[in-house]
Amino acid sequence: MPLPILYNYRHSIELSLKWLIRKAAQCALREGYTGEEDLSPDQLDKRLRTHNIRRLADCLNRYLALLDLPKVEQRIDPESWSQLNWLDSEDATGETYRYAVVGHGAGRAPARPVQQNVNFYEQVNELHKLAHLLWGGYSAYLGEYENWQIEYMEAMDTPGY
Repeated sequence: MPLPILYNYRHSIELSLKWLIRKAAQCALREGYTGEEDLSPDQLDKRLRTHNIRRLADCLNRYLALLDLPKVEQRIDPESWSQLNWLDSEDATGETYRYAVVGHGAGRAPARPVQQNVNFYEQVNELHKLAHLLWGGYSAYLGEYENWQIEYMEAMDTPGY
């Protein structure tokens, strides 16, 4: 049972990162971002065609840095970053927890060639905290940030401001 549970947490974290990237890009565009990186929905769709947690976390960090946030909030917090790095090291492609064999053709290999003994309860607890933080913490924060942006823009369109 551990592998399906780990896979579902990993997948949840991956989807949360993708949603956060989209939200941060929307907020950056709303603030008038005109930098080199194309943040249009079509380009984001292409950029987000990955299962690599590290790439997604790096992308989120880049987009958070584009926002008018306090410096400390322009990056994923260190503890979460550590967990994301660990998760990426365990399953960089999104296949290791999902399949018994990974790769194609001559490059096919067992997904877990060596048995590892781990403290499953502790691992799942850490992944649960990370998933909850991304979903309930970061997404709520960006959602409020977006609401603030929208209210601000509406107020600026109101005569008398």
